[in-house]
Amino acid sequence: MFTDIFTSPGASLLILVIQGLFAWALWSLRRIFVRGDDYLLHLQREARRESATARRLSALEEHLRQMPAGDDMAGLHGELAALRGEIQALNVRISGLDRLLERLEHGLDRQEDRLRLLPGPHCAAGAPLNGSAR
Repeated sequence: MFTDIFTSPGASLLILVIQGLFAWALWSLRRIFVRGDDYLLHLQREARRESATARRLSALEEHLRQMPAGDDMAGLHGELAALRGEIQALNVRISGLDRLLERLEHGLDRQEDRLRLLPGPHCAAGAPLNGSAR
């Protein structure tokens, strides 16, 4: 009786259906689980990404080490404020020198105008100033 169940024509169809279910289950498990070579490829990619991230992080840390600290920045700020004051003082002096130069230029212009009004351009020795006659 037990052997009759496996030898009947309906049993072969049942065995075929069960084998199909096992094939489908294996195919589904293959899609769910990762193959070994795919996993190794994933690990290599992940290692490359981690290495690149570590390089970038070390470059950032080096850059941060080279940047001035807060105390250095405060010192630079103080020095810049002092320089700003010195530059303003120099600007005041330069503007005073500009006024003095304007006064000197005005006096020289007046002297040149007076010299042009004189009758002959001769120096004290009697020779012409332009150097044309000797």
